Amino acid sequence: MFNRSSLIAALTFALTGCATTASTQLVEARQLYATSSTGLAAKLAPTELYDAKKVLDKADAEFVDKGDTALSRDYAYIATRKVQLADVKARTAQDRERIAEAAKAGIVVRDNQATANRAALNSTRDMLTTERRDNQASTNELRATNSAQAQALVKSADQLEAERTGRLEAEKKLAGAMKDLASIAAVKEEARGVVITLSGSVLFVSGQFTLLNTAMSKLDSVAEALKLEETGKRFVVEGHTDSAGTVAGNEVLSLNRANSVRNYLVQKGVEASRISAVGLGATRPVALNTTAENRANNRRVEIVIQPAATVTER
Repeated sequence: MFNRSSLIAALTFALTGCATTASTQLVEARQLYATSSTGLAAKLAPTELYDAKKVLDKADAEFVDKGDTALSRDYAYIATRKVQLADVKARTAQDRERIAEAAKAGIVVRDNQATANRAALNSTRDMLTTERRDNQASTNELRATNSAQAQALVKSADQLEAERTGRLEAEKKLAGAMKDLASIAAVKEEARGVVITLSGSVLFVSGQFTLLNTAMSKLDSVAEALKLEETGKRFVVEGHTDSAGTVAGNEVLSLNRANSVRNYLVQKGVEASRISAVGLGATRPVALNTTAENRANNRRVEIVIQPAATVTER
C-alpha cells in the first residue's frame, strides 16, 4: 500500500541525498506501520491504524522540515505505540470472532485462551495509559516551546524599538551638533566624506603648532560632533600650509599641527583608534598663493569624516 509517510520518506531521500539520517524511532515506526497496514490491523482496527498514520505523518513532516529533532522522535514513538495498539485490538477482535464462532458451534473455549484474551486486554489498557502520558508530555513540551518563542519575539520587538529610538535620538543630536559646528567652521560634503575646515590662524600662532586657548573651545564642538558619528566611520586630520618656506619645513609644520588637533580631540573623548593625522604641507592649496588672503586660506586644518564603506587604513 502506498501511503503519505512512504512518499515523504522517498522525497526526503531524493531531495537531500541522505544528508540527514532518520532516527531509529522514525525508521522503526515506518517499518511497523508498513507491516500493519497490509495485515490484520488494516481489516479489524482501521480507525486505530489511521490514528497511528496521522501521528507518523507528523513525525515525517517534522523530519523533512527540520531534520532529526526531538519532536520528530517523540511523534515517531507515539506512532509506534499506536500501531502496536491497533495490532493488539485487531488480534483481540479476531479472538472474539473466533470465540463467537466457537460458541455457535457449541465449542467451549479453553481456559488458557480466555486467560490470554484477558492478558491482551490488560496490555491494551496499559498501552492506552502510556499513550495518554506520552501525549501529555509532548503537549507540555510544545506549550513550553511556543511560550519561549513568544517571549523571544516580544523581547526582540522591544529591542528593535529601543534601537530605533536610540538611533533617532543619536541622529537628532548629530544634526544639532553639525548645525552648531557650521557656525564656527566650514562644513561641506565631498566625495571623500564630510570635511570640516578650520583656519590655521584661528588655531595657531604663525609658524607654531601649539593650540591657542581660543582654538580649544572650537575644537570642543568638533569633538562632540565626532563622538556622535556612527562607529563604522573614521576621521583624518589633515594639516595644510601655504607655499612660504621650504617644502620639508612645511611638511613638518603641517604634520605637527595635525597631531596637535588630533591629540586634543582624543583628550576630549574621540576614540584614538578612529582618528589619524597627516601633514600635507603646501601640496593641496585651495587658492593660488599670490595674495595674503589666498595664503591665509591655504593655511588650514581639515578634519575628514570618511564614509563607513570607503574607510582606508593610513
